[in-house]
Amino acid sequence: MTLLFLTLFACDPEVNVVTETLTDEGTVCLNDAGLAEVTFPGCLSSSCDTVVESSCTVELADGVVTVHATATIEREQGECTSDCGFIQVTCEMPLIEDPDTVVFSYAGQTTDLSAECAPF
Repeated sequence: MTLLFLTLFACDPEVNVVTETLTDEGTVCLNDAGLAEVTFPGCLSSSCDTVVESSCTVELADGVVTVHATATIEREQGECTSDCGFIQVTCEMPLIEDPDTVVFSYAGQTTDLSAECAPF
């Protein structure tokens, strides 16, 4: 009985999980529905990576639309599938009456609001 237990234990190795948090990275796109879409960089393996949490906020103050976004990923170490998923989070933009008077800020960088997508 002891030998069987040791064999089963040896076949079930302890899984090592690493947690990674991405903050204000990637590309932001503004869509026609009035939303800011943040796409974080990198590829996720469907067999090893799990998005634990993702969120974004948008603020309009003094002519600057500022987006902040974060995503937390748990990665299992070991052999993973090579498929490539991505993390995208969407948040609502404030009402902007005159886009020509506003700039867009993400990750400490700014661009004209007229740019549909901006990599940062």
